[in-house]
Amino acid sequence: MLLLWTSIILFFQTEPALEQTLQLITAEKLRSHIAVLAHDSLQGRGPASLGDKKATAYIVSQFKKFGLRPAGEHRSYIQTVPMVGVTVDPSTALTMTKGSQSVTLGYSTDFVATIGTYEPSILLKDVELVFVGYGIVAPEQQWDDYKDVDVKGKILVMMNNDPSSDDPNFFAGNGRTYYGRWTYKYEIAAEKGALGAIVIHTIPSAGYRYEVIRNSWSREMFDLEEKSSGHRLLLKAWTTQEATTKYLALAGYTLDSLTALAESRSFKPVPLGIMLNSQIRSTVNRLETNNIIGKIEGSDPSLKAQYVIFTAHYDHFGIGRPINGDSIYNGALDNASGTSLMLNLAEAFSSIANKPKRSLLFAAVAAEEQGLLGSKYYANNPTVPAVSIAANINTDVINIIGRTTNISWQGSDRSSLGNDLSIVARQLGVSVLPDLAPEQGGFFRSDHFSFAKVGIPSMSMGSGSTFVGVDTAFVRMMRERGGKNYHQPSDEISSDWNFEGALQQAELVVRVVWRIANIVEMPYWNSGSEFETARIRSFQESGKQKK
Repeated sequence: MLLLWTSIILFFQTEPALEQTLQLITAEKLRSHIAVLAHDSLQGRGPASLGDKKATAYIVSQFKKFGLRPAGEHRSYIQTVPMVGVTVDPSTALTMTKGSQSVTLGYSTDFVATIGTYEPSILLKDVELVFVGYGIVAPEQQWDDYKDVDVKGKILVMMNNDPSSDDPNFFAGNGRTYYGRWTYKYEIAAEKGALGAIVIHTIPSAGYRYEVIRNSWSREMFDLEEKSSGHRLLLKAWTTQEATTKYLALAGYTLDSLTALAESRSFKPVPLGIMLNSQIRSTVNRLETNNIIGKIEGSDPSLKAQYVIFTAHYDHFGIGRPINGDSIYNGALDNASGTSLMLNLAEAFSSIANKPKRSLLFAAVAAEEQGLLGSKYYANNPTVPAVSIAANINTDVINIIGRTTNISWQGSDRSSLGNDLSIVARQLGVSVLPDLAPEQGGFFRSDHFSFAKVGIPSMSMGSGSTFVGVDTAFVRMMRERGGKNYHQPSDEISSDWNFEGALQQAELVVRVVWRIANIVEMPYWNSGSEFETARIRSFQESGKQKK
């Protein structure tokens, strides 16, 4: 009851100031920032490109204009993110052989790949393929696809996603856990000492067409330039469903038959007896991109040493494979739009005379499309102590269809931040929905996840499902267009975008963050969350350091 009254008092005490602040966030400003960032002259904002540098300069100029203090490295707005860029020779082929029979897969059409050791030439000669089911080791689910079988020096073939079930307690039921993400698949394969890993693409298991992966991977691929004593995979690849069917047939298996085996806890790795041969030639570049970070200092003498950090990725895919004569992947919706919203939020919060108690950080992060690299680098190398970051709110893609009666934010069900969202949503007459597409694993696919992995309570702004005063035909058309434009050159700003939904999202973010930034208690993970341990450990380590 006390918490409820505190919420009501805080809401009405700050209402005039927030109302005035919210008036600074307009459709015109949202469109203006997107128009700059998604313009052809920025060439799709590929990491370390000329467009990347132009986007960085623009965001820095806006932070300065709004009066944000530098919060990067060396008293600047910039945190340098060191990366390695790898471009695989498109003439590369994978040849699968068993006995006298063989199948050769063509790059881009049948498979895409990158390398993990950053060598210009890698020779794979007669390396055996082993099917490892979903490639998951999850003790809490009593699940181990490896069964202590030695797969060192092998190429592992594995299913995308998690084992299927309607039980919400079993790998999130129809949802998706991190075990189902392709990033995890490569991580566990490396941990097991494999030479490489192939993830099988199907539309149901990925949640998107193969063209999305092809467009993402058939270009320069990036990774963080990090010193690591761990084992690295030589080959990280995807094969299409059709190509997979062909090479599995060499061993007398069908994809359906192996999938059926993989659904059981008793599954054991299946040596396929298929040998892979390939000469992988690549161009390897060491390069740098930037996270751009600004700060608004809090008003409380004690709490201003704690932070709520906003994130939005400003990168996209740059110049790539032409589609209908267009090779610039503008990334207007994904994610010039989320960056624009964050810039509007920065301007709005900087205008408040009486600042919130906690400080606010605004981080335009790099290389999200390459595997959340910019946010991962920041989360592992924060410019403020990680234990002082109370929460992360991520803005990735705005609502361009219209206002909704409900909302769904990724991660709202995982921490106390969901309570804050529910209280504000109720005050605004909006209901909070669970994840609208749990099978797509959205929680693990955007920058807030990098913060969650190191224990920082995080949410990513989402939209709703029921629109107000918007023609159903328009809703259907916009959704279909959004699916077609995703990671395509056609993701460009359009005159028919309706920014009313984005303004509604902005108001929710402002009010939620105002609440988080003023309540004395720090946000916390729900009991039993997989991220709770990381948060506790970070506090313990911080305590030891203070001693």
